[in-house]
Amino acid sequence: MDSVAVLDTSAWLTLAESESGAEEVEAYVADAWLGRVSVHGSFVSLTELQYIRTNEQGAESAAKLIAWVKQQPVRWHHSDDALCSEAAKLKAAHKLSFADAFVAATAKRLDAVLVHKDPEFDALKGVMKLHPLPPKPGKTT
Repeated sequence: MDSVAVLDTSAWLTLAESESGAEEVEAYVADAWLGRVSVHGSFVSLTELQYIRTNEQGAESAAKLIAWVKQQPVRWHHSDDALCSEAAKLKAAHKLSFADAFVAATAKRLDAVLVHKDPEFDALKGVMKLHPLPPKPGKTT
Protein backbone atom coordinates (compact mmCIF):
# COMPACT_ATOMS: atom_id res chain seq x y z
CA MET A 1 0.00 0.00 0.00
CA ASP A 2 1.33 3.42 -0.93
CA SER A 3 1.84 5.90 1.90
CA VAL A 4 0.00 8.74 0.12
CA ALA A 5 -3.31 8.13 -1.65
CA VAL A 6 -5.98 10.19 -3.37
CA LEU A 7 -9.42 8.60 -3.29
CA ASP A 8 -11.49 9.32 -6.38
CA THR A 9 -15.24 9.80 -6.16
CA SER A 10 -15.68 6.24 -7.37
CA ALA A 11 -13.57 4.96 -4.46
CA TRP A 12 -15.76 6.80 -1.95
CA LEU A 13 -18.90 5.40 -3.56
CA THR A 14 -17.37 1.92 -3.56
CA LEU A 15 -16.84 2.18 0.19
CA ALA A 16 -20.20 3.83 0.94
CA GLU A 17 -22.12 1.28 -1.11
CA SER A 18 -20.06 -1.76 -0.06
CA GLU A 19 -19.21 -2.59 -3.65
CA SER A 20 -16.47 -4.94 -4.74
CA GLY A 21 -13.21 -3.30 -3.69
CA ALA A 22 -14.68 -1.61 -0.61
CA GLU A 23 -12.24 -3.51 1.62
CA GLU A 24 -9.33 -1.96 -0.29
CA VAL A 25 -10.65 1.58 0.22
CA GLU A 26 -11.47 0.77 3.84
CA ALA A 27 -7.85 -0.32 4.36
CA TYR A 28 -6.59 3.09 3.19
CA VAL A 29 -9.00 4.90 5.51
CA ALA A 30 -8.20 2.61 8.46
CA ASP A 31 -4.48 3.14 7.93
CA ALA A 32 -5.08 6.90 7.72
CA TRP A 33 -6.78 6.79 11.14
CA LEU A 34 -3.64 5.05 12.44
CA GLY A 35 -1.32 7.60 10.81
CA ARG A 36 0.27 5.05 8.47
CA VAL A 37 -1.17 6.50 5.28
CA SER A 38 -1.99 10.04 4.21
CA VAL A 39 -5.36 10.07 2.43
CA HIS A 40 -6.44 12.99 0.26
CA GLY A 41 -9.42 14.01 -1.83
CA SER A 42 -10.26 16.59 -4.46
CA PHE A 43 -12.94 19.22 -4.00
CA VAL A 44 -14.66 17.91 -7.14
CA SER A 45 -15.27 14.57 -5.43
CA LEU A 46 -17.34 16.31 -2.77
CA THR A 47 -19.42 17.89 -5.54
CA GLU A 48 -19.78 14.62 -7.43
CA LEU A 49 -20.71 12.69 -4.30
CA GLN A 50 -23.41 15.21 -3.48
CA TYR A 51 -25.03 15.32 -6.91
CA ILE A 52 -24.77 11.58 -7.57
CA ARG A 53 -26.30 10.66 -4.21
CA THR A 54 -28.95 13.40 -4.53
CA ASN A 55 -30.00 12.06 -7.94
CA GLU A 56 -30.04 8.45 -6.74
CA GLN A 57 -31.36 8.69 -3.19
CA GLY A 58 -32.32 12.28 -2.43
CA ALA A 59 -30.84 15.34 -0.77
CA GLU A 60 -31.06 14.00 2.79
CA SER A 61 -29.06 10.91 1.88
CA ALA A 62 -26.52 13.09 0.06
CA ALA A 63 -26.10 15.34 3.10
CA LYS A 64 -25.49 12.29 5.30
CA LEU A 65 -22.90 10.93 2.87
CA ILE A 66 -21.03 14.25 2.71
CA ALA A 67 -21.07 14.56 6.50
CA TRP A 68 -19.71 11.01 6.85
CA VAL A 69 -16.97 11.57 4.26
CA LYS A 70 -15.90 14.81 5.96
CA GLN A 71 -15.52 12.93 9.27
CA GLN A 72 -12.91 10.65 7.72
CA PRO A 73 -9.15 11.31 8.06
CA VAL A 74 -8.86 13.00 4.67
CA ARG A 75 -7.18 16.22 3.59
CA TRP A 76 -9.37 17.93 1.01
CA HIS A 77 -7.66 19.91 -1.75
CA HIS A 78 -9.31 22.87 -3.40
CA SER A 79 -8.41 24.53 -6.68
CA ASP A 80 -5.66 27.07 -7.10
CA ASP A 81 -3.90 28.38 -10.21
CA ALA A 82 -1.28 25.61 -10.27
CA LEU A 83 -3.87 22.84 -9.80
CA CYS A 84 -6.06 24.34 -12.54
CA SER A 85 -3.08 24.45 -14.88
CA GLU A 86 -2.14 20.82 -14.16
CA ALA A 87 -5.75 19.68 -14.60
CA ALA A 88 -5.89 21.51 -17.94
CA LYS A 89 -2.66 19.86 -19.11
CA LEU A 90 -3.91 16.41 -18.13
CA LYS A 91 -7.29 16.97 -19.80
CA ALA A 92 -5.66 18.27 -22.99
CA ALA A 93 -3.28 15.29 -23.20
CA HIS A 94 -5.62 12.49 -22.10
CA LYS A 95 -9.27 11.61 -22.53
CA LEU A 96 -10.51 12.64 -19.07
CA SER A 97 -13.62 14.36 -17.79
CA PHE A 98 -13.23 17.79 -16.22
CA ALA A 99 -13.72 16.36 -12.72
CA ASP A 100 -11.33 13.45 -13.29
CA ALA A 101 -8.67 15.88 -14.52
CA PHE A 102 -8.80 17.66 -11.14
CA VAL A 103 -8.67 14.39 -9.20
CA ALA A 104 -5.67 13.27 -11.27
CA ALA A 105 -3.96 16.66 -10.90
CA THR A 106 -4.36 16.38 -7.14
CA ALA A 107 -2.77 12.92 -7.14
CA LYS A 108 0.03 14.09 -9.42
CA ARG A 109 0.75 17.11 -7.23
CA LEU A 110 1.10 14.85 -4.19
CA ASP A 111 2.92 12.04 -6.05
CA ALA A 112 0.13 9.89 -4.63
CA VAL A 113 -1.49 6.70 -5.82
CA LEU A 114 -4.91 7.37 -7.32
CA VAL A 115 -7.46 4.88 -5.98
CA HIS A 116 -10.41 4.59 -8.35
CA LYS A 117 -13.00 2.49 -10.13
CA ASP A 118 -13.25 4.77 -13.16
CA PRO A 119 -12.10 3.36 -16.52
CA GLU A 120 -11.29 6.92 -17.71
CA PHE A 121 -8.17 6.82 -15.55
CA ASP A 122 -6.77 4.00 -17.69
CA ALA A 123 -5.56 6.82 -19.96
CA LEU A 124 -3.05 7.74 -17.24
CA LYS A 125 -1.27 4.38 -17.07
CA GLY A 126 2.45 5.15 -17.10
CA VAL A 127 1.82 8.80 -16.20
CA MET A 128 1.04 8.32 -12.51
CA LYS A 129 0.48 5.64 -9.89
CA LEU A 130 -2.95 4.03 -10.16
CA HIS A 131 -4.77 1.59 -7.90
CA PRO A 132 -7.78 0.42 -9.89
CA LEU A 133 -10.55 -1.20 -7.90
CA PRO A 134 -12.59 -4.12 -9.25
CA PRO A 135 -15.09 -2.83 -11.80
CA LYS A 136 -18.82 -3.03 -11.37
CA PRO A 137 -20.29 -6.09 -13.10
CA GLY A 138 -20.47 -5.48 -16.84
CA LYS A 139 -17.80 -2.75 -16.80
CA THR A 140 -14.06 -2.99 -17.42
CA THR A 141 -11.13 -0.86 -16.38
